[in-house]
Amino acid sequence: MLFRSGFPTGETSSSQPAVVSGRVFVASDNGYIYSLDANTGCVYWSFEGGSIVRGAVTVGPVTGAGTAKYAVFYGDGHANIFAVNAQDGKMLWKTKVDSHVVARITAGLRFYNGRVYVPVSSSEEFSSGTADYPCCTSRGSLVALDAATGKLLWKTWVVPGDLKPTKIQSNGVVLYGPGGGGVWNSPTIDPARKAVYISTGDATTFPAPPTTDGVMAMDLETGKLRSEEHTSELQSRFGISYAVF
Repeated sequence: MLFRSGFPTGETSSSQPAVVSGRVFVASDNGYIYSLDANTGCVYWSFEGGSIVRGAVTVGPVTGAGTAKYAVFYGDGHANIFAVNAQDGKMLWKTKVDSHVVARITAGLRFYNGRVYVPVSSSEEFSSGTADYPCCTSRGSLVALDAATGKLLWKTWVVPGDLKPTKIQSNGVVLYGPGGGGVWNSPTIDPARKAVYISTGDATTFPAPPTTDGVMAMDLETGKLRSEEHTSELQSRFGISYAVF
């Protein structure tokens, strides 16, 4: 064992470390990310974002961000995305990608060609079984950000369309739909087809939208859903039983 390093005030770490240029970048549930020496575990710097980090941190090159050459990208429990200078731990930018009160980031981001692709989920299912909770108004999505500035380039909802009241329960609580489809996993980039793939979670309303519990492919540049022809190709090549585009 080269070293062992703990996280002060932290209880768990669900963040897969990233190793770049002799440093280990990792996050914890205490709201901090750390840059450690890969040989000794000594801390180069720490940065506090303010909320739990569950997904892996991602490191990628940036231009036009002052003196920063590489940035550490990650998302937190309030659906904020951060870019931090990999050298000194200073924040380069912060972007909130979803305004829903329980929206969050639970998987690692994906860096590709100057962009950061962000999977968005929520914790609304924890409240959906409560009788007085007006379920459900959160929806999963995939977001593309400019890696240098944090500017939103596009956002594609897993469940499209406007939310509408669907039912009033006997206790007077209004139910809404369609909802659900959280993206709990990291996106996959397909450079050859210029596509990005995600798998989607379950629906939180009835009837279940067809884009939940499936696979989606989007154009890397625009976020536009890919064609049915591409769906058939994936099904035949990889044995995917159900895919939505």
